[in-house]
Amino acid sequence: MRLRIAWLLFPLVLVATAGISILSSGCETSAPSEGLDLASIPLEDVRGNGKPTLAEFGWKDCIPCKQMKPILEELSIEYQDRLNVVIVEVYDHMDLARQYEIMTIPTQIVFDRDGTRVTSHIGLWTKDQIVSTLQKRGLL
Repeated sequence: MRLRIAWLLFPLVLVATAGISILSSGCETSAPSEGLDLASIPLEDVRGNGKPTLAEFGWKDCIPCKQMKPILEELSIEYQDRLNVVIVEVYDHMDLARQYEIMTIPTQIVFDRDGTRVTSHIGLWTKDQIVSTLQKRGLL
């Protein structure tokens, strides 16, 4: 019975592994940041608090997510009075991942001042791209 289950799971593991390698291809690992703990900020506490919110749905062991973390920390510091920045660890908050239909990590979702979802992005997103998107939408 265990052998049958293993053979049934093998294609899933293969697909999952391929997906991870596609997401992280061409990406170098970055050193873990010792800065802010954006994952400790509850999304539902800041979404709709009068400031736009940038939420990244990711996982601490995801290489592209690790690469996004310093960018998010920098944005959080630079725009602290005008923008909420949070990281949602999907495996710790599966309910939120389901609610926002997260299928790939990292996924960033931008909410307006009222907490309405405005746009989203999948994968690595540079600081300049994020700022440009927020400015075009009148959120910064």
